[in-house]
Amino acid sequence: MEIRPILSSLRRNPVAATLIAAQVALTLAILANVLFIVTERIRMMSVDSGIDEANTFSISNQFVGNGRDPVQATDQDLAAIRAMPGVVGVNAGFSLPLARSGWQTAVTLAAGEQIDGPERAAAIYFVDEQLLEAFGTRLVEGRAFTAEEVMPHKRGDQMAPPVVVLGKPLAERLFPGESAVGRMINITGDRGEPAQRVIGVVETVATPWPRSVNPDRVIFAPYKPAGFGGYLVRTAPGERDRVMKSIEETLFKVDPNRIVNGVRAFEETRRDTFRSDMAMAVLLAAIGIALLAVTAFGIVGQASFWVTQRTRQIGTRRALGARKTDILRYFQTENALIVAIGIVIGTLLALGVNAWLVKELGFERLPWTWLPVGAVLVLLLGQLAVLGPALRASRIAPAIATRSA
Repeated sequence: MEIRPILSSLRRNPVAATLIAAQVALTLAILANVLFIVTERIRMMSVDSGIDEANTFSISNQFVGNGRDPVQATDQDLAAIRAMPGVVGVNAGFSLPLARSGWQTAVTLAAGEQIDGPERAAAIYFVDEQLLEAFGTRLVEGRAFTAEEVMPHKRGDQMAPPVVVLGKPLAERLFPGESAVGRMINITGDRGEPAQRVIGVVETVATPWPRSVNPDRVIFAPYKPAGFGGYLVRTAPGERDRVMKSIEETLFKVDPNRIVNGVRAFEETRRDTFRSDMAMAVLLAAIGIALLAVTAFGIVGQASFWVTQRTRQIGTRRALGARKTDILRYFQTENALIVAIGIVIGTLLALGVNAWLVKELGFERLPWTWLPVGAVLVLLLGQLAVLGPALRASRIAPAIATRSA
């Protein structure tokens, strides 16, 4: 197929080709960024919490009145829940992985060390001796807490535990290539000597903030919140729903002077955390599909118009010996050239759009790999869109085309 006749034809009728190329360029510019943003949102929504999600739920609890000592009240609640059939482990706390609320601190390794920014920032979870049972995580090295090491923590108390357990990503960041067990760190926020000894390392557990710079760096402190927070409950497989239905009754039997704000399966916590990301992904996906549809209809309409306008030309070519495949290839090649021009312009436009998104809205920079992906999509779309009109053109009979002249 000669390219020169196609280019000559496009130069004689530049308006329609320019409009299609501009539409392709705009579609590619938006599509590349949409694909990147949607996949990033999906990746974020798929982040591993590090806990046994399928068998875990949380319950918010608040004691009212002054009838019981808060430390004793929490201990009684924990004992009652742990005695329920089907319960594997329970932990008292006020923050959960991916729940968007919790405590964070900076970790230092020496007296006077000043850490600015998120380089050693880590989330803190209060846990007791049932850390492994309640979270469903696995011990990598060292050991978990014993009951004797767990201390009550009331509102306003300072946090200065003698021992801590680290998540694996934080341990590797603090002590690359070395064992973290037995090492001393400081998590109190002051600039004194490190006073917390690492006794164990567990597998990766997510922080409450999946969008943070360090979404997997956590510290477990041996504290039991007294009088505030709620409970994280893990059950045996298949037992979660049954335990969820009966846990409020169990707690009210222990003490009716409380407010239970809700019992939530962990999937609901995850869903609430990523609700806005899901909405954005769906909206952007709809926009991308709509852009592709509009571009396809534009190509179909323009190609159909060209077939009608070129009926005599097509018939003449058929009379001179052109085969159906020649006519089909002509339209496919012509469309590919127009789309290719649009891809070049769209690539530059996509980078400009992304630069604006990075600067104004804080989005991540678009990896160059998404540009060829978007280019291939719009090129395939163009070839599919023009196929119908091209097949119709290839079926034009030479005699009919000649009589219509």
